[in-house]
Amino acid sequence: MIKVVVSVDKDGGYKGIEFSGHALFADSGKDIVCAAVSILAINTLNSIEVFCKDEFDAYDEPKKGYLKAEFKSKLSDKADLLMKSLMLGLDGISQEYGKKFITILRQEV
Repeated sequence: MIKVVVSVDKDGGYKGIEFSGHALFADSGKDIVCAAVSILAINTLNSIEVFCKDEFDAYDEPKKGYLKAEFKSKLSDKADLLMKSLMLGLDGISQEYGKKFITILRQEV
């Protein structure tokens, strides 16, 4: 199962996001749930870096299905919109395929 932990501040602003695990929806190379989550996550972080210039630290271990991003400051409006778009996509995957394959947790830090 993919576990997504979204860290927010008391006002709901994004502080970071962490992905861990594999969906195990299908065999490696054919797992559309894992692929969808990976594409959304990587594209969002790349977009924030390139288009928004917001700074973050990122850590990854692809074979373990691990990716973490910690934002260094309050996100710009553009980066915030990209994160909301990411969450919309992740929530859609969760609704379509179920919590057996992806769980999303929101925590205040």
